[in-house]
Amino acid sequence: MVEATPHDHERERGGLDGEAEDAARLMDKKIRKAKRSARSELSVSKGEWTRHGFAKRGIVSALGNVLDTVPRVHCSELSVEQFVERYEQPRVPVVLTGLTERWPAAREWTPERLLSRFQQHSFKVGSDDDGYSVRLPFSYFMHYVESEDHGRADDSPLYIFDGTFAEKGTAHGLLADYQVPPYFQEDLFQHVGERRRPPYRWFVMGPARSGSGLHIDPLATSAWNALLAGHKRWALFPPGTPKELVLPKEPGLERESISWFTHMYPRTQQPGWSGPRPLDILQRPGETVFVPDGWWHAVINLDLTIAVTQNYASGSNFDRVWRHTRKGRPKMSVRWLSALRPRRPDLATRADAINEAEAVDECSESTSSSSSSS
Repeated sequence: MVEATPHDHERERGGLDGEAEDAARLMDKKIRKAKRSARSELSVSKGEWTRHGFAKRGIVSALGNVLDTVPRVHCSELSVEQFVERYEQPRVPVVLTGLTERWPAAREWTPERLLSRFQQHSFKVGSDDDGYSVRLPFSYFMHYVESEDHGRADDSPLYIFDGTFAEKGTAHGLLADYQVPPYFQEDLFQHVGERRRPPYRWFVMGPARSGSGLHIDPLATSAWNALLAGHKRWALFPPGTPKELVLPKEPGLERESISWFTHMYPRTQQPGWSGPRPLDILQRPGETVFVPDGWWHAVINLDLTIAVTQNYASGSNFDRVWRHTRKGRPKMSVRWLSALRPRRPDLATRADAINEAEAVDECSESTSSSSSSS
């Protein structure tokens, strides 16, 4: 038997080091490609992902110092009927506590455990200019989050916002880690079928400074967001707040959440502000935020956060949802109404009444327009 010499061991170590370096280079290449695809307007090589220096300016710490203005209610003190009466029907935001205590996610959704379960699974971290998903393996995403060259330095870091986790192979296990809280189980879009319904649930994970820019949720749906780890800062404006007031088109105001909180939020606190003051929330682990339909909201992560969020339609907002769906998703609305007739005839009757009223209005407008033009 020939014994290995020190030179042999050195060469072997060199080979392993070389493989590690190759793997690191490949990972960095994939991360840079994802960044370019997700935000093509920013040059990675020219340092434009860090051009504002938000990571060095202490902005996140300042955003954490906020007077929370939204009530908190423990689930043991609120029935479903009370929730509907006090919050859902009048469209009042609320923070619900105690809902996640018994979820497996409360134990399993830590960076370490998620990495051991979904290391190679690719999660969505953005969309390219053509609307296609930009994805990274979870191990690459965690490397990105912890990298001094990427996640720790980027002004607005990449952010997992994956609506296909329940369908994509190994990530399907996430679905068993939580339960839809009783307040949100009516979920009327379920009647149109899982394949045809609009996207409605997302696994969400992102580092400090990532988040969602100011927006209103689509199709007049309401939403709930349950936070399992980290801290989120929210700002909300009531329905009817003019878009040009809270989201003006002007130089320097980008679509990213941190840009809005940096440039727009301070204006809302000035004496001359002409619009409504935002409601502020500092969401903590174990808390679930209810966002009623029609509310503008922006969210920014103050540290590494892990959450699940779902949009839904209920009897409380059905009329508004039906109007938006009939206009925005006409083919789906036909199938939805057909499915509601035997299951929820009360709602089908409301939809028919809306259709009839709007048909009369459209006819009146057409007649008026025709008379004017003649």
